[in-house]
Amino acid sequence: MKLAEELKLLGDVLVRARERAGFKQSEVAARLDLPASYLSKIENGTRRLDVIELIQISQAMDSDPAEIVKELEKKLRG
Repeated sequence: MKLAEELKLLGDVLVRARERAGFKQSEVAARLDLPASYLSKIENGTRRLDVIELIQISQAMDSDPAEIVKELEKKLRG
């Protein structure tokens, strides 16, 4: 699988986690004190993020980063 495809999968997982938590993209971005475009790029798979950013985004969504990683891992395995 190409990295671009993997980043898109990560974005999809983050969108689902955010929606499950009941947040709009703009609300999570505001909690992170970042522009909504930053989160948008991550969610649409055009921006990479590191582990620290993943934890920060997860916390801003009141979600468990380990659960997000677990869900991503399942998607990557197919």
